[in-house]
Amino acid sequence: MSIFAQGFQSLLNEPFSFLLMTFGVFFGIIFGCIPGLTATLGVILLIPVTYAMSPVMGFSMLLGIYVGGISGGLITATLLNIPGTPSSIFTCWDAYPMSKNGQPGQALSIGVFSSLMGGLFSAVALIFIAPQLAKVALQFGNWELFGLTLMAMCIIAVMTEGDPLRSSVGLVFGLMLASIGLDSLTGQQRLTFGSWQLLGGLASTSIMMGLFAITEILMQTRELSHHKQKVSTKGMSFKPPVKALKGCWRTMGVGSVIGTFIGILPAIGQQTASLVTYNYAKSTSKTPERFGKGNPEGIVASETANNAVCGGALIPLITLGIPGDMTTAALLGGLMIHGLQPGPLLFSSNPGIIGAIMLIFLMCNLVMYLMELGLMRVFIRLIDLPRYLLFPFIVFCCILGVYALNNRIFDIWVLLVFGLLGYLFTLCKVPLSPIIMGYLMGKTFEVNFRRAMISAQGDFGDLFNRPIAALFLAASILFVLVPVGLRILRRAKKSGAATI
Repeated sequence: MSIFAQGFQSLLNEPFSFLLMTFGVFFGIIFGCIPGLTATLGVILLIPVTYAMSPVMGFSMLLGIYVGGISGGLITATLLNIPGTPSSIFTCWDAYPMSKNGQPGQALSIGVFSSLMGGLFSAVALIFIAPQLAKVALQFGNWELFGLTLMAMCIIAVMTEGDPLRSSVGLVFGLMLASIGLDSLTGQQRLTFGSWQLLGGLASTSIMMGLFAITEILMQTRELSHHKQKVSTKGMSFKPPVKALKGCWRTMGVGSVIGTFIGILPAIGQQTASLVTYNYAKSTSKTPERFGKGNPEGIVASETANNAVCGGALIPLITLGIPGDMTTAALLGGLMIHGLQPGPLLFSSNPGIIGAIMLIFLMCNLVMYLMELGLMRVFIRLIDLPRYLLFPFIVFCCILGVYALNNRIFDIWVLLVFGLLGYLFTLCKVPLSPIIMGYLMGKTFEVNFRRAMISAQGDFGDLFNRPIAALFLAASILFVLVPVGLRILRRAKKSGAATI
């Protein structure tokens, strides 16, 4: 509570933060409701803008974009059967049928209210879990940090979207990117190829903007000629749907817990949380046949879970310095721009920042609820914005943003090169999120492993003298072996059934 009180004081000292928070939520909902423009992209685009702000003001805007962007995806999912963000895929299954049945207002209000409940639950979890986890993390040494990052990377390789082999390729590529520049322990040059521009490594903002913004634009330019469906707002009502939520409260509670827990696990993200909660709701429902036909419980399951992930993903970010999803990976770059290294020491060195993040996230969910209900017609109109006008503006913002950070033309070339690389990776079905996560965690993984080996005089067995590190190592092995074993069993059953 002391940290929370200091955060409240930090916000009061900078009242302009409340205005930036409101703008961030509005901007995030816009990026969420326009297909192809995700919350991650919104955060990445405006990170350079925060360079001239204080950390509290900058994070007020970035967290607003995060919350608004994740929730905003439900608008097009409900009205067009097109998920505005990947996290809203499962919202389409019941929200769109309800909209087609003449109840678009009710479907939207159920989705917005569920988003609020999931966000508030995860905000409370953030406030109470993060300080306790930070106390435990203070006991971590080099072996523990090595084990933790190893476990995170095993989760990323096996449980992110797509084939595990392709995810592993992306992860290894990200680790290679992290090794470019001067070795932090010996000062030796690595993978610089004689270029002084690479001595400091690659700018994380340039890489993320290239892989997500430029790649997404290149992918969507292939569909510019496709006809866009018009949306009618006639007869919509946005009152809180208390009567419509009858029988949905248990799913809302379970979705909040599942979403928060999955958010704490690195790189699994909103889609997995929504799918797990949706399957739970359907399997425990007395009327499972109603799912996919406009069942309010399906909307509640998806939207509660994907918004609960947000607060859960912030917990490992601020306590351990490990992002819980792709948007918090971008937020990690935002912290580093201001010279803040997330982790347990941040609680003692900058408690006001931690408390402000907790309070801002809580308030962003309330602002998101009021803004989405009040300005729904405005956001729906933005769906029809022509992409041939939108994309050039986004490219201009990307170029301006990466140049403004370091005043280097080289960073613009990095942006463009990684945009093309991301496009090629996407065509080859290699997911981009493992690349970013590998890049962000690579230095922590390498430095702590090497320091631990130096202190143990080259004896890897010293890890087993540290129970927490050994537990992380065992968990890493299980995260790889269990999914692989399950896949082998499924293939064996299919082949057995085929022979029968």
